[in-house]
Amino acid sequence: MKFKGIPASPGTAIGRAYLMSEESYCAIKRNIAENRVKKEISRFKKAIVSTEKDFKNARNKAVEDMGKKYASLFDAYMLILKDPLLYKDTIGIITEEKVNAGYALQSVVDHITKTFSMLDDEYMRDRVRDIQDVGNRVMRHLLGTGRVNLKEIQTRVVLVAHALHPSDAVEIKKENIVGFATDVGGRTSHIVIMAESLQIPAVVGLKRISREVSPGDLLIIDGTEGVVYINPEPEVVREYREKKRIEEKTKKKLIKLKDRPSVTLCGEKIEVEANIESAVEASTALEYGAEGIGLFRTEYIYLNRSELPSEEEMYERIKKVAVTLKPKPVIVRTVDLGADKLSDQLGIKVEKNTFMGLRGIRICLAYPSLFKIQLRAILRASAEGNIMLMYPMITGVKEVNSANHILEEVKEDLRNGGIEFDENVKVGCMVETPAAVMDITHIAQMSDFLSIGTNDLIQYTFAVDRVLESVSYLYNPADISIIKMIKQIDEAAYAAGIWAGVCGEMASDTLYTELLIGLGIRKLSMTASAIPKVKQIIINTTVQKCRDLAQRVLSLYQPQEIVDQLKESRDLIFSDTDN
Repeated sequence: MKFKGIPASPGTAIGRAYLMSEESYCAIKRNIAENRVKKEISRFKKAIVSTEKDFKNARNKAVEDMGKKYASLFDAYMLILKDPLLYKDTIGIITEEKVNAGYALQSVVDHITKTFSMLDDEYMRDRVRDIQDVGNRVMRHLLGTGRVNLKEIQTRVVLVAHALHPSDAVEIKKENIVGFATDVGGRTSHIVIMAESLQIPAVVGLKRISREVSPGDLLIIDGTEGVVYINPEPEVVREYREKKRIEEKTKKKLIKLKDRPSVTLCGEKIEVEANIESAVEASTALEYGAEGIGLFRTEYIYLNRSELPSEEEMYERIKKVAVTLKPKPVIVRTVDLGADKLSDQLGIKVEKNTFMGLRGIRICLAYPSLFKIQLRAILRASAEGNIMLMYPMITGVKEVNSANHILEEVKEDLRNGGIEFDENVKVGCMVETPAAVMDITHIAQMSDFLSIGTNDLIQYTFAVDRVLESVSYLYNPADISIIKMIKQIDEAAYAAGIWAGVCGEMASDTLYTELLIGLGIRKLSMTASAIPKVKQIIINTTVQKCRDLAQRVLSLYQPQEIVDQLKESRDLIFSDTDN
């Protein structure tokens, strides 16, 4: 039997099925006496504390195994624990209806699930599964039950489950879980993010795979196409064993590219760098062959804390990355968060539309003390000699002028205090709004470099939230308007005598590597794991071929025609290098 689902993590896995039973609870309603209400609330609060401890342990393991960015998944779980919808409403039902905590909790989770499931929004539907997972974890502690521990699996298996969550994923041993398939899950599911990090082939959203599979069935997971086979015919097994052999051969070949310079066949150097969020990821970036850090996001230093980080804490974190990469360059972006994420620390009102509100450079200019702490930390770390500074969400020269004015004030303070920093530290701007593109000539003249954030540039250009299923089709990097903007930005940078790079998802996607080079881009910063494949493209192409490709693409207007042109050129390189 063949089932089609949603690709979660590319690659091929072949193995016997290990069926993970669905975790569900049916709490029986018990009326309690008035004098038992406080004790029942106390029992619920203890279960919350125990669950929070579980998530903190899982968070620490995620940071240790996969890097800081995955910790945010568990931070979100801990926020759900304290959300009034779950926490206060459960206590309210215990108090008002005088019932046991398990029944009250189940009532609240069922209500939230029913409400969110009715929304026509893939992202919100995926958050339902997060809420259910949190509810189940609390229920375990209330009822004193447990779930199978994935760490105890000792043989190589394909894991099949109704649902998997980040708290399950941190228990997975890569040497034993060769792939997994789930009934539920969408492209925005947290487990998809974890699967990609673990590099385990996976397919989600299979609807009823857990009901069709029996323990010990032979399964094939095609994580690239989103297909699962149950007890396939011998010829299908042979076909996929050969496909897996080629994948492993290609992977070994790509690993060998780690230390090879990213130079085209005609001798042109293309800088290939990594986007990171922590010192842990800095080391990983080097392992994949990064030639620098094109984007060090500082946002995660600020999240899930009641007070702003100190200058010293920020300095130590940034310095650690600088030392790890030395002498390779590190571009540190000042905080790119909205008021919703900093409302507690700054005592400001949460905005309804954070993408259009006080975020990025705007919040830094609105709260100079917040900005100055960052700038002091970054400048102090620049004494290592390989730090560059970048402003996010620039929309015009007025913001650049204001930011530079505050920067000069901080530099003067450091000089007066006898604190060492790089006097010639380079300062650049992210280009991720249509307004910045329209004024790019002046912005380029005021900058030492430009970095194109394609994710936000596409979102703001088409006024689309890419996680909303109803409009996600509009989010398209292959639209000619985006391609023309990238060309315009690079031309303005060239005219100003500076460089322009790309640090959005387009840089990670090999479909766009040759196009970006053909448009003039010479610096690409991406997810570390994408570096080897991007290098493979670079070292097997020429700048003239890329320019010709870009010229052909600029004459097209249909996104699918553009994708076809790019895919044909890329696949030709991959097929030649695989032979």
